[in-house]
Amino acid sequence: MQLNIFGQTFDYRNDRSELEAMFQKIFSMIDEADRQLSHLVIDGVEVYDDFETYVEERIDFIRTIDVVAVTMEEYIRDVFQTMHAYLARALPEIESIIDAFYQAPSEDTWLRFEQMLEGIQWINQALYWLAEHQEDRIVHQTFVRIRENLAESLRQLLQAVEADDTILIGDLIQYEIKPLLKDIMEHVKVNVVN
Repeated sequence: MQLNIFGQTFDYRNDRSELEAMFQKIFSMIDEADRQLSHLVIDGVEVYDDFETYVEERIDFIRTIDVVAVTMEEYIRDVFQTMHAYLARALPEIESIIDAFYQAPSEDTWLRFEQMLEGIQWINQALYWLAEHQEDRIVHQTFVRIRENLAESLRQLLQAVEADDTILIGDLIQYEIKPLLKDIMEHVKVNVVN
């Protein structure tokens, strides 16, 4: 298989024993170039996470791996744009989840609730990363505060789930989680526009 990175091509055997060396090459070249790994394009498929597993599962068939690395500024902008796109889709969906919890939540409601929590977990990780890479102290502190509030709301939400109190779950999403996500959206909009 061919690894293409920064205009250079390296050949590796389609063998699991080659993977460690290949990923070391990728990460060392990215570090030397002072870039961030955005994603890999593996035989035309964009892969944004869990690269090692994706490659390992398809090791026998992979022909090309193209590394997409960006500057820190580009990476930060991409994170903000991804978060903005997610929140724009998620906020209307959260309204229907809230309504469902005030009724009798179905199996589908619980599935959408789980998906919402996965999205919130991603947002939490993204906020942590953005706070750590933020030069503006006020923005850093804002993200830290939002994450702390989000963690507390999620702790309360977990207690409501354990108690099987669907009305409280709806209330917490309505009055705690949704306002925090709207607050995050406002901060994200500023950075997407700029």
